[in-house]
Amino acid sequence: MASNWYDEGLYQALDAGVSGRDIRTLLLKDTYSFDPTHATVADVIAGSQEISVSGYSRFNNSAPSVAKDGTNHRAYMDLDDSVFTGLAAGQDVGFAVVYEYNASDASATPIALLDFSDTPTNGSAFTVVWEAVASGGVAYVAA
Repeated sequence: MASNWYDEGLYQALDAGVSGRDIRTLLLKDTYSFDPTHATVADVIAGSQEISVSGYSRFNNSAPSVAKDGTNHRAYMDLDDSVFTGLAAGQDVGFAVVYEYNASDASATPIALLDFSDTPTNGSAFTVVWEAVASGGVAYVAA
């Protein structure tokens, strides 16, 4: 038996999953290896995978927005760009992880991973530019 999503149902499911949630972004070193079975942020950062240069702290995103695309039958999550200011030199950033914070890393849920060109920290701001909804957003779910 075949199954499909209705556009509105898809949108509502994604919106219910992120609306009103404490969504944050963290940065990982270029040595991280993605594992889709990671269920918590503690799993993701095990083995010192999170960057640790002076000036680094996780970014608290403003409320995410969700958009519906009836033409392509997708629902998109979008965030304002994540700006990490004053990261001291010394490590290469290779990934950003969007996650829902819930009191501790052991109960925080990873949502999406962005893999980008390895970028050395150099004492200045590091900005994760999330794609606009028209380009795919932070992540999307397709019917």
